[in-house]
Amino acid sequence: MACNSDGVEAGFAKLQGEDFEYYMQTYSIVLGRNSKKSPAVDVDLSTLGGGLKSISRHHARIFYDFRRRRFALEVLGKNGCSVEGVLHLPGNPPVKLDSQDLLQIGDKEFYFLLPVRSILGGPIGPRSHVGFTTPSYDEGGGDYALGSAKKMRRGGDGLDKMVEARSRDREADNHQLLLLEEKDMVSSVATVLSDLCGPGEWMPMEKLHAELVEHCSNVWHHSRVRRYLTSEDYPGPQSNGKPWYGLLMLLRKYPEHFVINTRTKGRVTHEFVCLVSLLP
Repeated sequence: MACNSDGVEAGFAKLQGEDFEYYMQTYSIVLGRNSKKSPAVDVDLSTLGGGLKSISRHHARIFYDFRRRRFALEVLGKNGCSVEGVLHLPGNPPVKLDSQDLLQIGDKEFYFLLPVRSILGGPIGPRSHVGFTTPSYDEGGGDYALGSAKKMRRGGDGLDKMVEARSRDREADNHQLLLLEEKDMVSSVATVLSDLCGPGEWMPMEKLHAELVEHCSNVWHHSRVRRYLTSEDYPGPQSNGKPWYGLLMLLRKYPEHFVINTRTKGRVTHEFVCLVSLLP
């Protein structure tokens, strides 16, 4: 479990149950139960009292949807998952997750929590982690007593201010996640160029794209593949036939590291990239 310099547990999000907590340190995790016949899951709910019969080996996936800029839950197990008391089944669209949503898989209930930026006292820098609020419990241990946010959902003069503040914090956290994603992508491109090209050498964008597809498309989250290795987010004639167009737009944002050279022959335009300095 990673911590920052002040000893605060770190992660993009947190799962908080009555008797367990899990910090998400990747953009996607799988919940279910471990089995010798299938790959290990990130959160084994069967060992936490979730019940063996009601939990599938791969029961659910919680991931960050970069296109919609939010966390979501994808149901994989046949018995479904409940979010805020609503049952969702396999085949349904991914469910948007808000901070302090109550989830239930099998017999196990737990909260999904997003970071509280104010704990670290200031804005979050690149690759920084953040602290989390933690729900408290009634002494009986059965019912959750989740601070003011859950109570204020039911009404009160401060509701509008609470919703507005949460919206601002969520937008800031989502923006930070996108920056982390972008920095990781730029670092991957720099690594490929430095490995395959000498100083001052140019690589065609289509070759760079092919290298990234071969080495990264199977390990990157599907949203990153779509954003940078396809042209889906850039409809229009300028991106026709250029699945690397999103990657090209990204590299143009970093002229201190990459130089783009465009050559036109007839009606065909080719783009080349050169690494001019390594990332710090």
